Amino acid sequence: MIKRSFKENYVQGFFTFFDKNKKERQRFSVRVHVPGTPFIAAAIVNLDEFFLPARQGIQKSCQIATVQAKQQIQAHHAHLNREVMIGGVLAGLALCLIGGFSGLWFASLISRPIRRLRDGVKQVGEGNFAVAVPERGVREVAELAHSFNELGQQLTEYIEKRDFIRDTFGRYVTQEVVNKLLEGEKALEMGGETREVSLIMSDLRGFTAIIADMDPEQVITFLNRYLSKMIEVLLDHRAIIDEILGDGILAFFGAPEALEDHPVRAVACALKMQAAMDEINAANAADGLPILTMGIGVNTGSVVVGNIGSERRTKYSVVGSDVNFASRMEGFALAGQVLISAATYSRVKDLVEVGNVVEVEMKGVPGRATLYDIRGIGEPYNIRLQDKSDHLERLPEKIRVQVHRLKDKIVTGAADQAWITHLGDTAALVMLETEVAEWEDVRLMCLNDHGKPLPGHIYGKVTEVTPLGDNRFEATISFTSIPGELLQALRRPPGAA
Repeated sequence: MIKRSFKENYVQGFFTFFDKNKKERQRFSVRVHVPGTPFIAAAIVNLDEFFLPARQGIQKSCQIATVQAKQQIQAHHAHLNREVMIGGVLAGLALCLIGGFSGLWFASLISRPIRRLRDGVKQVGEGNFAVAVPERGVREVAELAHSFNELGQQLTEYIEKRDFIRDTFGRYVTQEVVNKLLEGEKALEMGGETREVSLIMSDLRGFTAIIADMDPEQVITFLNRYLSKMIEVLLDHRAIIDEILGDGILAFFGAPEALEDHPVRAVACALKMQAAMDEINAANAADGLPILTMGIGVNTGSVVVGNIGSERRTKYSVVGSDVNFASRMEGFALAGQVLISAATYSRVKDLVEVGNVVEVEMKGVPGRATLYDIRGIGEPYNIRLQDKSDHLERLPEKIRVQVHRLKDKIVTGAADQAWITHLGDTAALVMLETEVAEWEDVRLMCLNDHGKPLPGHIYGKVTEVTPLGDNRFEATISFTSIPGELLQALRRPPGAA
């Protein structure tokens, strides 16, 4: 550098030297030749003294900066880690919430239709077969809802058909029997069981003679009015109607449904049937039709009840001696009477009002049977029949009649001559020249002063016979049927128009 300074006007650079301690040192020198002179201006800087502290400071500063930077980087890294963790947690929570809500939404797509199906099944269980559920939701659930709705329609159609069969069949047998038959296949099996029941046997008095001159259509209308009311009363008292034979009815209580109070129920029903005849006769009178009267017998006893017949023709019915006894009893009942047997009376005696007590002999029944004429029954039925006058008034002149004996409602034998001496609303006192038996059915044909028959016939039952001597007999004949016009004509004074 010194050599260059003599040749060049400006020289600068670094150079190294060893101090007295033989330590390598470094300096920076700038040498400038002074123009026009032999002098050289020099500036020398000892780098070790000037730059070394600075370098050390710089190094220290760099170290400090590096440490601080590292700390800041670490802090920033930790901060970023926290943010990432928080963000991850928040993102996870968000995903969980989204997943949860998505799950709930998806579950609702399934659970809501299933709840509707559950509610629909509950309503079906309660008998509402017309219920329908929306066919929505996932495909499987929608298909299940569709199948459920089809099932509801099929059940509805089945119930409609079953009710149609029940209602139609119920016109031929009672609803209790229909219900029993619809319970299952075993209900249709042949056979029966022994049960205690109470039986009602009723029959119109003189009905065959009343309808003899009526048109067939008029007979059906006339008969259906009577039967409609009787069936209504019987069903109201939970009777099983076994048979309707023309104007006769056989019904029983206590099977197939067991009724502990069947004797009381049967007697109350019989009284209600008799009381209903006033309503029937009022309607008949308004239509110009004859008055009807009825006799009823009630008996309680053990019978065989069940499906009787064959596989092709079956009937739910009762058989046994007590059925026959009820039929015999009914034959002794006068018009408007309810006769009950001793077996029935023993079960209802504390509730009923008794009119007359009669002892009769029945075909096929040993000894004499006691029958009770029932006029009313107390709580809870409170039914009482109207009293009819049994008073017989002596006629100013005897009325000549012809007496025909009846057997099973058919005239048998020749007519006997007789005379009515006393007449009442429900009976007559007749003098005969031939003997008649008590409880014999008879028909009276009244004759006018010229011996010609008066219109109409009197049907009755001999209730009492008194011998008068000289082959003459006096018989009380209780009316079972008498035309109102004929009764008025018999009470008309002699010679009156």
